[in-house]
Amino acid sequence: MDHDEASRLISEVDVRDHNDRAERLSELVRLLPDDDMIGFSGQPAQCLFEDVKATWLYGCFTSTVLTAYAFCFLQLAGWMRWLPDNPDIPDEADNLEHLASLAAEQGLIDVDIQAHVVQLQDRYCSYTDVRLHQYDARLERHLIEADSLTDEDAVRTATKLLYTRS
Repeated sequence: MDHDEASRLISEVDVRDHNDRAERLSELVRLLPDDDMIGFSGQPAQCLFEDVKATWLYGCFTSTVLTAYAFCFLQLAGWMRWLPDNPDIPDEADNLEHLASLAAEQGLIDVDIQAHVVQLQDRYCSYTDVRLHQYDARLERHLIEADSLTDEDAVRTATKLLYTRS
């Protein structure tokens, strides 16, 4: 494929997806606060949040789930590091659900955000848990049961988590 053909194909996709992207951008702007006061737990979290927004805007919903998971993990871990030393808090969390439980116990997030984070953990696992002796059809069941095929909840979870403590 030469450059001109590639450019033509990309332009066709851009035109076809334009309205959906504009709608997702409008919703994203409504989710974000008006001020510029954003508190990230380090540069990796900031980069991941930008990727969460970009993947959602361009309709890469699997990538949205994976990047939102990584962002939420970094964000919650960053907040936990600000707490005073506590021997009852483990050095590591097994997964995002475990980390959200620890953060809720410490009062860093409320039950609503914890529930969203647990839902994100479930969606993440549907893409990343691999069994060697049988196929796990959780993702297919999730898509059949879902009201929509988008993962707006992953964006909402990341956004809520970002602005909970900033």
